[in-house]
Amino acid sequence: MGTNHFLFIAPDYKRWLGIAAYIDGLSRGLMSLGDTAKVLAVVQPDEKERIRFLETYEPWVVPFQIIHDDKPANLLGRKCVSLLEILRCLSPNCRRVLERTPLFKASTTSIATLERVLSKENPTVIVFGHLDVRLYALALSLLERQRPYGIIAYDSEICRFPNNKKNDLVKRGVMLKGASWIAAVSHHTKSLLEMWGIPSGRVKVVHPPISEEAVRESAILEPMFKKDNDLSLVTVCRLVKSKGIDVVMRALGILAARGIPYRYVIGGEGPEKRFLEALVDELGLRDRVHFKGFITHEEKWRLLRNGDVLVMPSRVDPKIPHEGFGIAFVEAAAFGVPAVGSRAGGIPDAVVDGETGILVPQESPEDLADALTLLYRKPEIRKEMGRAARERARRQFSPRAIAARFKEEISKAVDNDLTRISVHRLGSGHQGRSERPAGSHDGDPRDDYEGLRL
Repeated sequence: MGTNHFLFIAPDYKRWLGIAAYIDGLSRGLMSLGDTAKVLAVVQPDEKERIRFLETYEPWVVPFQIIHDDKPANLLGRKCVSLLEILRCLSPNCRRVLERTPLFKASTTSIATLERVLSKENPTVIVFGHLDVRLYALALSLLERQRPYGIIAYDSEICRFPNNKKNDLVKRGVMLKGASWIAAVSHHTKSLLEMWGIPSGRVKVVHPPISEEAVRESAILEPMFKKDNDLSLVTVCRLVKSKGIDVVMRALGILAARGIPYRYVIGGEGPEKRFLEALVDELGLRDRVHFKGFITHEEKWRLLRNGDVLVMPSRVDPKIPHEGFGIAFVEAAAFGVPAVGSRAGGIPDAVVDGETGILVPQESPEDLADALTLLYRKPEIRKEMGRAARERARRQFSPRAIAARFKEEISKAVDNDLTRISVHRLGSGHQGRSERPAGSHDGDPRDDYEGLRL
């Protein structure tokens, strides 16, 4: 692709957390390759603290203030506006009329703001750092002006279910199907995109990078294999149901019954903490399980350095957010710590079963206990997995390595003529049927939304 100027439109941009960590690491990697990057961090005007942080964080990250369109408080009014949003997406003529009304004044103002930024920055690549349906108007504007864009897809935000609200489904569909390419964080995420009928060639798998800090700290702090006999288990995550920490607790009860000595340290906070603490007491594990609560990055690196195994048997439930990839596995790998996870979501992309760790069925304390028992009784296997994990993490998941793959995959999309966007039904301003991108949706997109609720 040569040298490019990447412009990221990034909702939920909070330093070092999830989506932001991906975009942050990717941007740094791209700049290390000689490209330039600008991140428009979407904020609301009343988010004063975040705006102050963004204004002083990095010169290539700037706050992008957006006000979303208000909806009436009453149910009938909201349904009417939802119907108008659908018409705005599917009918160019309706969109032009609606954007002159007070109902969509806020998003129309945001479109004008984005146009000014595009005129100033003149990016070669525009990327939505997350599928946020509240930004659908910006995607509509880019499509109308034939400005190709891509999307980074994670997990539940792209899921398509029969009970989706119709206007939400339409807005998601317009953004996804209008994208010239989509970067999925895992093969699992790529499979979720198949529900939208998006051609496989338009979806590129690009894993998240570990942070530069993780690369630096793991280089300085060599893995420390303990001399005592206890198996040191570590989990670093938000304490939510999808992480499967309750499954770990039940597996630990099995280890205790087998006489295997261990200690288990959990770093993180979340709504499941009280339930998990009660479960620990119920299983009689209080002396072996330690909740650290919120931990700093320095504390996280220390935990990983001194751990034997990272354990996180996440579960995939379509009703709750789940593991689109699992960057914690790769961060631990950078410190030479093998992992035990489940064969769920994007974890098989993060952990190579039998090489950098062990994957077990989700919801199976017995299989999890067997894997941990093997790694305790065969320390040579554990250490070899740790060495392989470290090599893979540092070679394949550094910001620079991921950025190089990102550029390569986008280049393939361009070479396959997938950056020409369809403006048919999306407001090209021309009469008749405009040229469609290769592999685009051939049916009437409105057929996808039949029978769904407003």
